[in-house]
Amino acid sequence: MTRTKFTVLYDERCAFCRRCRDWLATQPVLVEMELLGAGTAEARRRFPDVRLRGSELVVIDDRGQRWTGPDAFVMCLWATARYRNWAYRVSQPGMAPLAEAFFRQLSKRRDTFSEWLQDEPACEACDDLDQWGDAS
Repeated sequence: MTRTKFTVLYDERCAFCRRCRDWLATQPVLVEMELLGAGTAEARRRFPDVRLRGSELVVIDDRGQRWTGPDAFVMCLWATARYRNWAYRVSQPGMAPLAEAFFRQLSKRRDTFSEWLQDEPACEACDDLDQWGDAS
């Protein structure tokens, strides 16, 4: 069975995470992606046993397989048409530690990035995407 859908759980309270969600929502995908705020009632109902909900990026496929943190980031890239090749590249043994360090540094500083983004207007292409992330 091939993967046909990913559910991406992100921290909907984080401006940086919402901006990443908006970007991801605009990408052409090879695997359907549902972007769902990790703290929503829907996420708690559907994924009650997911630990780290809201503190880590989590991707769950239609078979129930889960990825968290840097691995989830790579799977988000893998699902897109434009960045699938990058997912393969950053998964290679020589690049994987760098990709993980990059993701961890971004995650560690997401509060700072969120502060910067609070006063930034959303990009025009993303203006109407705010509610898209919670739709199924």
